[in-house]
Amino acid sequence: MVCSSWLAFLALGLIRASPAWAAENGIESTTKVAADALIIECENSEARESVAKAVEASGGTLRHVYNSNYFNGVSAVLPKLTTVGDRKAFLKNLKGVRASWPAQSITQAPEATTQNQPEDKPDVPEGEKEKPGKKPEATSKTAKRRHPLSRRADDDRVESPWNHLMTHVDKLHEEGYLGSGIKIATVDTGVDYKHPALGGCFGPGCKVATGENFSNEGDKKDPIDCSGHGTIVAGILAGYNKADGFVGAAPNATIMAYRVLNCQAEGSEDDMIAGWLKAKEDGAQIIISSIGLQGENWAQRPLAMVAARIVASGVPCVAGLGNIRDNGLFYAMNPSTGRGVTSVNSFSRAYVALEQRGEYSIGNRSEPVDFTFEPRRGLDDWDGEWRPVHDVDADFGDKPDDDLSRGKEVPTRIDFWAELEENCKLSPGNSGTGFAQDLVGHIALIRQTPETKDCHYYDRVQNAVARGAAHILAWQDDPVVVDIRPQDANGVRAVGITGADVGRAMARALASGQPVTARKIGRVRIETGRIAKLSANGPTWELDIKPTIGAPGQDVPVTKRGGGYGFDSGSSFAGPLVAGVLALMAEVRGTFDPALLNSLIMSTAEPQSDDGRPITVAQQGGGLLRAWEAAHATTLVEPGALTFNDTDNRVDSIALRINNTAKTEVTYQLANLAATTLYTFGRDPIRPGAGEAVAPPADIKLSQASITIGAGQSATVDVSAIDPSGLDPKRLPLWSGWVSIQGSDGTNLTVPYLGLGGSLRSAAVLDPASHLTSLAGSEFILGDPPEGQKPGPSKGITSSPDAIRGRTMSTSFELVLGSPQVRVDIVPLDMCPTPAPVNTASVGARGLASFARRANATEPDLSQACVPDSIVTEFAGVKSIGQLPGYPQHYARRRRVHVDWSGAFAPGQYAPPGRYKLVARALSIMGDAANETHWQTVESPVFSILYKHNVKPAQENQPVDEDNWRPPQTPEEEAAYLANYIAQHPEIFAPAAGTEDAAAAGGAGDAPAAHDSS
Repeated sequence: MVCSSWLAFLALGLIRASPAWAAENGIESTTKVAADALIIECENSEARESVAKAVEASGGTLRHVYNSNYFNGVSAVLPKLTTVGDRKAFLKNLKGVRASWPAQSITQAPEATTQNQPEDKPDVPEGEKEKPGKKPEATSKTAKRRHPLSRRADDDRVESPWNHLMTHVDKLHEEGYLGSGIKIATVDTGVDYKHPALGGCFGPGCKVATGENFSNEGDKKDPIDCSGHGTIVAGILAGYNKADGFVGAAPNATIMAYRVLNCQAEGSEDDMIAGWLKAKEDGAQIIISSIGLQGENWAQRPLAMVAARIVASGVPCVAGLGNIRDNGLFYAMNPSTGRGVTSVNSFSRAYVALEQRGEYSIGNRSEPVDFTFEPRRGLDDWDGEWRPVHDVDADFGDKPDDDLSRGKEVPTRIDFWAELEENCKLSPGNSGTGFAQDLVGHIALIRQTPETKDCHYYDRVQNAVARGAAHILAWQDDPVVVDIRPQDANGVRAVGITGADVGRAMARALASGQPVTARKIGRVRIETGRIAKLSANGPTWELDIKPTIGAPGQDVPVTKRGGGYGFDSGSSFAGPLVAGVLALMAEVRGTFDPALLNSLIMSTAEPQSDDGRPITVAQQGGGLLRAWEAAHATTLVEPGALTFNDTDNRVDSIALRINNTAKTEVTYQLANLAATTLYTFGRDPIRPGAGEAVAPPADIKLSQASITIGAGQSATVDVSAIDPSGLDPKRLPLWSGWVSIQGSDGTNLTVPYLGLGGSLRSAAVLDPASHLTSLAGSEFILGDPPEGQKPGPSKGITSSPDAIRGRTMSTSFELVLGSPQVRVDIVPLDMCPTPAPVNTASVGARGLASFARRANATEPDLSQACVPDSIVTEFAGVKSIGQLPGYPQHYARRRRVHVDWSGAFAPGQYAPPGRYKLVARALSIMGDAANETHWQTVESPVFSILYKHNVKPAQENQPVDEDNWRPPQTPEEEAAYLANYIAQHPEIFAPAAGTEDAAAAGGAGDAPAAHDSS
């Protein structure tokens, strides 16, 4: 695929320069290439030691030495090797170097808006706060089983938060599975281990028992968190504080904290690798990292490879999918893209529900009536104690069935005492000398929109508080959580709101003289979710199913750095819940086998729908996590997910093995549960979008629709797939779904599958449209090279009066999809044979002068400039003097690329003056680099380059006058003349450029002064 229009050229100084090798960029605006850091992987320990010595001998600094079975090598800063070519040459001379990468820098991408409310506390049962320094241990009550929604006053457990109820984590807690004895490592911003829910101390015997600081600031032995993200992760994972009513997924697990970001939440990829490897070395049984490189979407990047290797060793690794949903499909975060890594996407609650469940009793009625209500954060100290209800509205003269449609609008904020004194004329319970304390121990029932003149809901709240009420239950037709703050109503412990049906029923009963009592009994279990608004999308470019699973991550209760609590959102906070669940599963099943645990959470998850249509597997993986079901499943499936690839590479059939580990025979019914098919390309025909939903699903064929498997036996069902009919393959329809497995023993499993209609290899990788081509055909006068050759005749070349002068020129192109390899070749348009070197010893000074006169007989013209063919190489049919600095790039992500170029194509070598074009080539996804047809190409307009020293005033470009020339008179003068002339004309006298080594360096894109600003 060739396009003749493309690259943008700008006269520079506009984009800040950085080392050329930094051109291989990381992730969107939240990452950039770390300056002067290189990750080097070695084949063995001997090679690593040799490389380390060579780094130090070259004046470099070792940042990390990776002495691990999972990554052997170093990361280093090489300040004296100032160009990519220098570094390549350095590495080329070392034995045992397997690969190298620039270390990308990482800035923690923003999550959803954080509600930092240290004064807010989740529901708090009475209990004694643990002393700092003591590892808090959660307890469970398994002797007395009850409905999981219930909570009674005699239950001293911390009440489960909504995200535990949604995922059935609470059921495992009730059975006594709390992650005891399991070591879970966090690779993040560290942990505020001083937090009461995180143990209050650091070291052996503490909840945060070990760790290390790789952030390059602070004490290396102290992983204290100073930016907050890691503390949130640790709390969701394993926090526990009974007094504050907080519980994490695995509250008795031991946390290992590896800090890899500084106080500004910034770090480097090589620091993250060090943290992962140290966690493995220290014996972590599960590793969770909620930070990474957004949108990389390849499994072959170094961080993803390290995580995958640790998984292959038997340690489950968990990572978030990412938070950039707007970039459409195929935008997963590294390291969640690693093979076998548990990739997690974020769910929110499917609907805004009244969160708490209560019950009220009227008169002597023996059967309480259930109701739901919403607590106000920070004023949610509802417990299980029965309290009498008092109708405050009746004291103000209102009746339950009054029509309040013309009632005054409730103000959003008010000074209660001022309103009570100045506007509201009624004051029930006020004898004139003070308020009666008749509402102590009562629940004050108040309608939120009363009609009584000048006595708003807020006035009535303040009246109730003045009379001793500490619990307020509001009601109205459209419940909205009321804005009552502690400073507004001193003494209020709990505020909630319920619907009109509940409030009116209570008020009617009280009006008829019947007593009403009420209490809270637990949270409402919301069973369904939807994809959180920020969540990213899979799959990977090789169509591996990512995410693996979905879990609640939006508006979840969290621990805050500094000792507080709040609510936060992001896939970062879905991941630690899954990591904690893996710990509980390992406790139940006695194994940490990553493949088994991944298969279990995927097959027992519940696929979620949006507007009645199942959400694509590319967004939810197996579905919404079901912890209890995964821990106790007796039917196992292998593999846990089915990937059919694209149409070009279609997997004809996949054998799905079903293993019945139960003690009885089970008959299984199999069926296809199709998810929504999405077009990869929407209105934009070449860039992935959010996914336009289309109706036709794939045609899934099962070799058996029903199968009976004996106890302890297994059987295989073959699954095949045909692309949906009637869809446009050029838009790459991404289809997915689940193989549903229903067992006669109540088993309910779903195995996700995914495939792509059309050809990824044929999809456009490079945007063929032109970008900023207003300077097409321009002539650029570049700055003189800072070192090495000064190309071109020093006597000067005529330049165009409108030539663009600057230190560099800029090129621009766009990768609209990822690519396994990207090249940008410098292609000369005028080539000529390399001139034979002049033998200065035999020519002599007068002969040399004659040669110079002939060379300058006429003023050189740019159109006559040419490139010696000795420096030209050829790759896939394109003749080139080399590549732009920083190229080739491997496993590149999609992005717009801007590269500055100073004319260099190899270490110390610069392109001769002349006419050129740049040819960008990207290998198609799933393409073969040896096949020329698998490369896609875009070309720049033709342009010309000169260097500052090429351009001379006209009078200095005159031919030498032989008649008036005075030859050197002494041997010393002749030697000086020859030396000076040779120095001025290296293109004539220097040995021929373009040796094999130089060509190799140029082909690798090794040159200074380039900057990829994507």
